[in-house]
Amino acid sequence: MKKTDVAIVGGSAAGLMAAVTLKKRHPEKEVAVIRDVTKTPVPCGIPYIYGTLGAVDKDIIPDNKFLEMGIEIIQQKVVDINRKQKNIIFSNDNTLTYDKLILGTGSKPMVPPMPGVDLGNVFTISKDPIALQQLYTALEAAKKVIVIGGGFIGVEMAEQIAKMGNNADNSIDVTIVEMLPHCLMLACEEEFCLQAEDELRQMGINLLTNSQVKALEGDGKVSSVKLADGKSLPTDLVIIGIGAIANIDLAVKMGLDADPRGGITVNEFMQTSDPDIYAAGDCASKFSLITGKPSGIRLASVACTEGMIAASNIYQTTRKTMGALGAFATKIGNRSIAAAGLTTSAATREEIEVIVGEATTPNRHPGGLPGCVMDMKLKLLFRKDTGVVVGGHVSGSESAADMVNIIAVAIQAGLNAEQLATMQYATHPLLTASPLSYHVMLAAENAALQLG
Repeated sequence: MKKTDVAIVGGSAAGLMAAVTLKKRHPEKEVAVIRDVTKTPVPCGIPYIYGTLGAVDKDIIPDNKFLEMGIEIIQQKVVDINRKQKNIIFSNDNTLTYDKLILGTGSKPMVPPMPGVDLGNVFTISKDPIALQQLYTALEAAKKVIVIGGGFIGVEMAEQIAKMGNNADNSIDVTIVEMLPHCLMLACEEEFCLQAEDELRQMGINLLTNSQVKALEGDGKVSSVKLADGKSLPTDLVIIGIGAIANIDLAVKMGLDADPRGGITVNEFMQTSDPDIYAAGDCASKFSLITGKPSGIRLASVACTEGMIAASNIYQTTRKTMGALGAFATKIGNRSIAAAGLTTSAATREEIEVIVGEATTPNRHPGGLPGCVMDMKLKLLFRKDTGVVVGGHVSGSESAADMVNIIAVAIQAGLNAEQLATMQYATHPLLTASPLSYHVMLAAENAALQLG
């Protein structure tokens, strides 16, 4: 019977970060990562397989780095785990005994309970390279594609599929169907959602917002999408991108506390109801850093953080989670949009009164320099009662992602408007806005004046 000190079930963001952390902190320990796919795709890079990269094998995390650290990678499907014997059972009947266990089983695409979801040419976004290649092959023959869901995955897939058609001189008619009033609305300020939609339309992508899919229709293979208002949209291929749910099947089978909506129950140290088992990433339960309420945020960045925390606590308790914040960034057409924390609408729902500070300035100084976006805008949300920052939203150049990371750190540190207005920062004519109008400083100052 094969043995290891720490077994990690799941070979994506949480599992790999946990393995690296363990080897750095406890190099003498044997660490085995178990995955049921041939290779691990870069999760956030999946949409770009279809347009920018042009191949599945260009979006793969290499195994070499992990193997060189002494991390064993086992490609097997886990069918059960005997907690009493600390024994992992694989589908080929082989077993692996562990001392400590980390579950990083991730999430699975949410599939709505509606007619036709099992038809041919209906896809979800999988993290299996084989499934990703099957989608690629199907897209190469498609003329009309409908993407159900206008969140980040839906919007990015639609953009890249449109680009895929342009790259091949064989245009693909792409339509996004979104039930909310705007795409990206759960994470971004409405005005920035409108900008993203403008970019999508400029790429020739059709948008049907405030629209709900009732059924997928076809004879063996999807041929149309029926909407709740009775309209029927012809299509060759459908992608369902409406979110993901925690993959808790194995945890439930093992007898761990888990909830279909929230995930595997963990404490602030990422420890499950079994003291020798930890869980991290999309499969683990989360709470909001801002409100303390249960959170459905599932991001690779959060998974890496949780994987690191879980691994750090296996042999001695050293770290605990602050909760999930939710920091997002994307690029749609020529516009980069990023967000962290609450939107103004989310703050209203949570009955948190906020003061908003805004700044719209060029991202270069002077504005005539190459790469300048004259209307780069930042919005900061501060609690009126305490003055601390609880949200930030940026739209403009590619620096939006790094700028929102500043805001994410500020939210985690509980900084207020005065502190952000007087922060010290780097500027350069070719890289940033002027020091006289640096977005974070200026927006925070505008809020500080209102807070008094």
